[in-house]
Parts: sequence; C-alpha cells; structure tokens
Amino acid sequence: MFADSDIQSLSSLQNLDTPALEAAKLIDNKILIPLMGLNPLTSISDLEKIYAKKIKKILGIVEPDLRPLSLRFWNRSLEDSVVTEEVLATLILKFLLGLESSVDLGKIIRNFMRSGLESLTNILKRIIASNELKSFNISAFLVFTDFKYLKTLSSEITFWSFWSRRTPAEIRNFDNYFNDFMEFLSNNSIFTEYMKDLCQLNEDDFNYALVNALKGIILVENQHFEWYQVDGFTSYNRRIYIKLFDEIYPEMNKAAIFYVLLHELCHYFRRISCLTWEDSRNCSIPETTIDNIPLSGAGNIFEVKIFGRQHRFLNQSACHFLLASDGKLTQKEYSERFASINETRGDIYVSLMRGAGFGNKGVVVELSGCLISKHRGFNNFF
Repeated sequence: MFADSDIQSLSSLQNLDTPALEAAKLIDNKILIPLMGLNPLTSISDLEKIYAKKIKKILGIVEPDLRPLSLRFWNRSLEDSVVTEEVLATLILKFLLGLESSVDLGKIIRNFMRSGLESLTNILKRIIASNELKSFNISAFLVFTDFKYLKTLSSEITFWSFWSRRTPAEIRNFDNYFNDFMEFLSNNSIFTEYMKDLCQLNEDDFNYALVNALKGIILVENQHFEWYQVDGFTSYNRRIYIKLFDEIYPEMNKAAIFYVLLHELCHYFRRISCLTWEDSRNCSIPETTIDNIPLSGAGNIFEVKIFGRQHRFLNQSACHFLLASDGKLTQKEYSERFASINETRGDIYVSLMRGAGFGNKGVVVELSGCLISKHRGFNNFF
C-alpha cells in the first residue's frame, strides 16, 4: 500500500538503478510485458510450459547474486532498519521461487494477464518508497508470493491487481483510541493475563511491550484493506495494521477495532522474543484442538478461547458487551456469554469489510480475519 506522504519519496526513486532492480527489470522484460501480448485464449497448460522454462532460466541468472543479500535480510535484527538492496533481493527471489514451486503456475500466469500486471519493478519501488506502510508492504509481499494454497490463490492475484493501481491510502495513528484501549484492558484482565501467558513476560516488560505495540499501530483506509480481504495484519517485524472503519456507528466501530486488535496483539506477543526476520517468519504456535476442531495461529486460538468461537460478525449487543464489560466474569463465563450474545446479527450492523452503510438487512460488523492467519490456512470458522 502507498500513502500520500510517500509520493515524494517515490519520485526520488524513479531513476534508482541497483543490481536487484536489474533483476526485476529482467522479469518485466521476459515475463510480464510479453505476457500482455499473448493470446488470451492460450491454455493454462501451455502457459505453464512456456513460463516454467522462462522462470527457471531467470533464476539461473539472478539467484547467485540475490541469495546472499536475501540471507542477510532474513538474519537482520528486527530492531534494525532494513537495507534497501537486501529487501529488493529478498522480494524478487521470493517471487521467482514462489512461482517456480507452485503447482498452479498456469493459473497464476493467466491471472497476471487478467490483472494487467506489467511491472514488478514499479511495485518494488513503491514498497521501498513507503514509510509507515513499509513493514506491511514487505511482509504482505512475502506472504502473497507463497502461491501455495488453492483457497487463497484468488486473494494473491487480487493483491497483484491491487498493486498495479496507484491510489494512495489514507492512514492514521492509534492516538485517538490509545487511552480508551488501555482503560478497556484494565477492566478486562482476562485479555492481558492470556497474553502474558502467551509471551511469558513479567508485568513491567509486558506493559512496556504493550505500549510500544499500541504507539506503533497504523490504521489503514478500509478500501485498501478490502483488497486483502482481511481486517488486520501484524508484520514480521511486529508492526500492527488495522482497517479503518466508517463512523456512522462510532461505538460499534471502536468495538470492531478493539476485537481485531486483540487478535493481532496475540501475534505480536507470540513474536516478542523473535530477534530476526527469520525468527519471526518461522514463529508459530502448535496446533491445538478445541471442541474437536483443529486450530492454529495465536489469534485464532485466542478468539475461540475468549470469545467462544471465531466470529464472522459483531452485533450491536456484542459490541456493547465488549466495551462495557467490567472483568467480573471468569474466562469461561465471558466466553459463553459473548458467544451467546453474538449468536445472531440483529437489525443494526456496521461492516468491517465495506464500511458502514445502510441496506435492506441493516448493518453488520463483518469480520474477515487476519492476513497471516487467513493466508496460512488457519481460519477455521465454526
């Protein structure tokens, strides 16, 4: 994604020329640009045959130079600023290796044709030029170039279509919600106790990490998060991004933000001991079974344990309960009460997917999930 404040940075990169960008230009010239001139009726099997050979040849040319840079990126401390050439090398190599290993290469190439994607180079320049959104862009690129999961392939292609657009995103910090959220947590110790157990930090270290997490949150315009079909994302270097919501129903929108943030904080605290990008990429929570349903992902497990299940919506009563609860219930009591209150949508709803709006069925807070959880096959709604 790209913010208005990044436009000047992008203009300064127009003439940037590095070895990694030369590799990106090779992909543009040998794969993406010629692809636009192909007969749109070319079969998927023919596309796979043509482009499997091209990708293998390009990898043979660029991998020896990109691999060492990529290794330095993955071993870089999460506390350090990223190095542009390392980032570029990592993203290009991930893109090529993701395509090479995909069993759906023909489908991916066909969708590239439909999306009008002609320049990986321009996408990479936009990622490098981004400031507040850079962590999101790097991590999202790495997630979406897996090309492994059939059920997320359409979202991955949507990602490429999105990146071919140039509309800047509106972003905000979390300042207007910070005090309210801290008070909300102070009234609901079941949330903080769960997270402390997850990260095994003492009280002081936990509070310090929590404040750092909240101060770094970026709220992103709803329209841009729609392309990812998710509500929130915690980057590999522990930066939290949450979708902005329309404000027709401010309290319901606040409840939706807090609900999504609780999920993302589980990812954040799960990675709190990670030192490098590689550590964070490989950080996962063991699969667990709840009510005979297997679950993975720290945020997903949290939702089921605390809220009774992974909710696809929040109705008006559930929003009020979430914000007004006073911490007198046990975790089990809270979980059962919340799930019961949020059993049906009701007449009023505010959409998390498409913003607040009126329709024949009212308004609902529609939860679409977390990018990491969703695109690693961990979203098991029930």
